[in-house]
Amino acid sequence: MDSTDTFAISPLCRSIIIDQIQSIELERHKILQCGINYGKEAFSIYRRNPEMYMLLYTTKGKGLIKTPEKEWPLEAGSVIYIPPAQENCFIINPEGNESLEWDVAWVMLESNSHWDKALPHDVYYNDSQSCDLLFKTITCLNEALSFRYPLGDALCRNITEQICLLVNTQTAPHSPKALTRLEHVYQQTKSQLHHPWQVSDLAALYPCSEPHFHRLCQQYYQQSPIAYLTQIRMEHAAGLLTTTNWPIQHISDLCGYPNPTNFSTRFKNWSSFTPRQFRTKFQPPL
Repeated sequence: MDSTDTFAISPLCRSIIIDQIQSIELERHKILQCGINYGKEAFSIYRRNPEMYMLLYTTKGKGLIKTPEKEWPLEAGSVIYIPPAQENCFIINPEGNESLEWDVAWVMLESNSHWDKALPHDVYYNDSQSCDLLFKTITCLNEALSFRYPLGDALCRNITEQICLLVNTQTAPHSPKALTRLEHVYQQTKSQLHHPWQVSDLAALYPCSEPHFHRLCQQYYQQSPIAYLTQIRMEHAAGLLTTTNWPIQHISDLCGYPNPTNFSTRFKNWSSFTPRQFRTKFQPPL
């Protein structure tokens, strides 16, 4: 590798960089910088002897980390930690990346007693459910900087605490990758419970064959794909029945049952109550 730090970034790349000068909350939490990079065409940074912890959360495309000992291909939904004093180079990975894109959220942390205790002391790579959320959180922090006191300060304080929470929880045990991908599939269905989902639709979101998707749901949920989706729908319906006064027909439509009789039958099978009985029994008094 080179003897000095180098940068090679295409004009097509875009970035957001937030440091301690812009936000005193970063200084309080010992975060040197955080940011977002939309890598395109060419994006390469080499650091010979970094003095901070570097965390990269890939959200799109593919990246590659090189150290003198090893290479780590970085894919969407992954996080990698680079400890202080670890020589490294990170670039867009051309392997299977025809569009040469790499979108990444990143956080640079001071080497101090808090982070030294909380983070690994070796290069650490794992899948992460936090990538998209961290990406959005840093975007929110950047926007919050434009608000005046006291709202801007309060927003930056809360958002920075969320960044710290996401960073601190990355070293906790992770779910199997297959389960993480399943959760992403059903997270998408939760935003469109009114949609007439079929197993073929769910398998395509994973993506895998329908039989394999069936096996995964049986393995991790002990239910068929549609049975698990029905459970999600019923839980959502129960919440709406007890927290709103919306008509049952409206709740039925929102949960994917345009036929209210069908909805009532399924809800009673799930809860032992009709929707109306459930609301009467469990809705808190005004």
